[in-house]
This record gives sequence, structure tokens and C-alpha cells, in this order.
Amino acid sequence: MGIIAFYEGNNATENVVQTIEDSPGQDFRPVRNDEIRSAKIYGVRPGCEIRVYDSSDGSTSDDFCIVNVKRSIPEYIINTFERTYEDEYVRVTFIRNNGLDGKISRIRVN
Repeated sequence: MGIIAFYEGNNATENVVQTIEDSPGQDFRPVRNDEIRSAKIYGVRPGCEIRVYDSSDGSTSDDFCIVNVKRSIPEYIINTFERTYEDEYVRVTFIRNNGLDGKISRIRVN
């Protein structure tokens, strides 16, 4: 089972806001609203999809970001949820409205 740690600062800095396993079917509000700016994943399974939303009900009418894990890696940092990019380990897709970092109010993991 992989681990996802969400951080208060960009580049996985400052305090850990919340840590979860990568089990599918999760849909929740973070323990501290509007604080998450980055994440660090540890051994997360290929095919895992992590979605973070500005909207507390997970609406796609506001900012959101989808992180698709392509390959497992012992440790990987998602520096920001406000950038679209792809490498050998992840594909990150950011849909902008007015900014997402520090405004995350809903998390889904599949």
C-alpha cells in the first residue's frame, strides 16, 4: 500500500496537513481546509488517480488537478497542483480558474 502525504507549503515543505494510503474509492474533505499546496507520494501504485479540488463538493466548475501515477517510485514530490506536466512517473493535469494551491477543499483517490 502506498502513502500520500499532503503538505502546507509548495515543494513538500512546511507541515504535513494529512497523510493517507492510496486505497481506491476515497472521497473526503481534508482535515484542514484550504491549506494543502503540494504532496509527496511513497510507493503509490501505478494507475492510482489523485484528484484535488478547490470546490468542497468536488465540482469541476472551479480549479482542480488530476495526478495519474504511471510508475511506482519510492518517493516523489508533486511540487504544486497548479502546473500541468508529465514525466516517466506521473501525469499531472491542472484546470485553472483562479488558483488551487492553498485552496484545496476536496480530495478523491481512485
